[in-house]
Amino acid sequence: MSARGSAPLQRIEELAETSGATVRNIRVYQERGLLQPPIRQGRTALYGPDHRSRLDLILRLLNRGYTFATIEELLIAERHGFTLAELLEVESVRGERRPSGSRRRLTRAESQAVASFDMPEELIDVGESLGLITEPGAADHFFSDVYMADLLRDLIVLGVDEEGIEKIGRLFMEGQSRAAEAFTVLVETVRGAGMDQAVFEKRVRSILPRAGAAARLIFLSAAETLLTERHGFSRG
Repeated sequence: MSARGSAPLQRIEELAETSGATVRNIRVYQERGLLQPPIRQGRTALYGPDHRSRLDLILRLLNRGYTFATIEELLIAERHGFTLAELLEVESVRGERRPSGSRRRLTRAESQAVASFDMPEELIDVGESLGLITEPGAADHFFSDVYMADLLRDLIVLGVDEEGIEKIGRLFMEGQSRAAEAFTVLVETVRGAGMDQAVFEKRVRSILPRAGAAARLIFLSAAETLLTERHGFSRG
C-alpha cells in the first residue's frame, strides 16, 4: 500500500480520533474485510492515507443506512470495474423501487428506437417466457427497465449487430432463468415447515435481494475469468 505524499502513518488510536470512528469499530471493519489490513512495522500496526480514505467511505455508507453486507458487495463489485458512484446510483434506484415493486419499463417501440432494428423474434419469445412482457403475445414491454436498454445501447455502439444482440440476449436471459430454478429447492424445503402461506411467501421473497446480489457477483467473477483465460485479457 503506498503512502500518498508525505502523509504520516498513524496508530489505530490516532486514526480513530481523527476520523471520528472508534478503535473497536475500526477493528470490526478489518475483521469483516471492509478495511485493508494495517501496515506492519515490526510489531506496530500503522495506518496510512489509503486506510483513512476507505474508512471515510465506510462511515459515509453506514450513515446512509447501508448494511455491512451491502457495503461489502459494493466494494467487491468495485474491484470488478464498477465505480462506486455507478453502484450507489443503482442501489438508490433499487431502493426507490422496493415500496411499490414497480419498474420503469420500456415499450417495444422505445427499445427498437434504441436499436434501429426490429427486436429478434426469438429474443422476444425468451423475454415473454420470463415475464418481461406484460401480456403474452403483445410484446408491449419487452425490456424490464432502462438498465437493459442502456446495455443494448452500449452493445450497439460497440458494433454488435442484430444477430449478436439476439445471441447475447438469449444467453443472458436463459442463463438467469436457469439460475432462478434454484428457488425451487428453497420453496420445496421451506414448504414442508407447515407455516402460514403469507409468512411462507414473505420468507421466500426475503431471499430475493441477497440472491440477486450473489448472482451479480458470480456473473462478474465468471466474466472476468472467461476474459482472462479464454480471451487473453489482463486481470482487472
